[in-house]
Amino acid sequence: MTAIFALIENTEKMRKYLFWYLMIIPALLLLWIALGAANSQMDFQAALKIPFFTVAFLNACLSLLLGGTLKFASAENERTERAYALYLTVLLVIIGNLPGAILSFFLFRSLRFGNLEGELAPKYRWALLPALVFYVLVTVVLLAANIAMWSK
Repeated sequence: MTAIFALIENTEKMRKYLFWYLMIIPALLLLWIALGAANSQMDFQAALKIPFFTVAFLNACLSLLLGGTLKFASAENERTERAYALYLTVLLVIIGNLPGAILSFFLFRSLRFGNLEGELAPKYRWALLPALVFYVLVTVVLLAANIAMWSK
């Protein structure tokens, strides 16, 4: 049990696990869509017209973008990375990616004793803030699609 606690306190490992989770899961989702399309004798574009595959594709694309933005945030200061980890936790809970939300929460938790001095996103503010707004818009679309799909 102490090994688990030591693992979730290690910022470098949590950053690495979260990044690779956000890269591998979308690849598996895209592979699943491709296999489902091949099993139904249709091409990938035709499979994306099925609502369930469309939502999975949007989740995969959003996760890839979130992983890339995690690299931007980690290149900034610890204050930016901590704020992004909290943002990522909330976003992943909303879209229903609970394992990713748990990993991002543990990253947020491991950064609690970091240096919280300085400005939020001093180098990449021009890219980071519009990306965060875009992710919220995509999350709203995904949430609406999930509600519409599961309420039928």
